[in-house]
Amino acid sequence: MDSRSLSNQSRCVFFKSLSEDYRCVVILSVKRATGTFSLLGCVFMLFVIWLLRRHHSLAQKMILSLTVAAFFDSIAYVMGETHPEGSLCDFQAWWLTYFDWSALAWVCLITLNLYLNLVREISTNRYEMYYHLMAWGVPLVMASLPLLKGYYGPAGAWCWITDGHVAWRFGM
Repeated sequence: MDSRSLSNQSRCVFFKSLSEDYRCVVILSVKRATGTFSLLGCVFMLFVIWLLRRHHSLAQKMILSLTVAAFFDSIAYVMGETHPEGSLCDFQAWWLTYFDWSALAWVCLITLNLYLNLVREISTNRYEMYYHLMAWGVPLVMASLPLLKGYYGPAGAWCWITDGHVAWRFGM
C-alpha cells in the first residue's frame, strides 16, 4: 500500500471500506465546500459589522457574537480530514462540538431576546452578561465532558465522539 491509501484509510473509517471509496471523498468535499461558504459568509458579515459600526445595541452585539461563533465553527468544517487517534483529533472534535453548540446557543438566545423585547415588551439589556455565560459557558462544559472522559476520536469522515459511545452522540 502506498502512503496515500494509508492516509485515506484513516479518514474512511465510517464505511469500513477500501480507501478509494468515493463516499468518503464526496462527504469530505461537501464538508469542506459548505465550511468554505460559511467561512466566506462570516467574513463578509464581520466586515459589514465593522464597516457600518453596527455593534452598539444588544441585538447587534448578539448577532456579532453569533457571527464569531459561526466563523470558528466553519473553520472546524474546513479543517483537514480525520487525524488518527491522538490529541489533534481530540482537539478537532472538541472545537467542532464547542462552536456548533455555541452557534446554536446564540440562535436560541437571539430568539429569546426577540420574544422578550417584542411580545413581552421587556428591556433585556441587563441580560447581556447572562447571554454570554449561556452561549459560551454551557457549550464549554458540554464539549469538555466527552474530552475529559476520552470519548473523542475518529468517527467517520471527521473526528468526534467515537462509535463506542453512541449514547453520548445522541446526548450531545
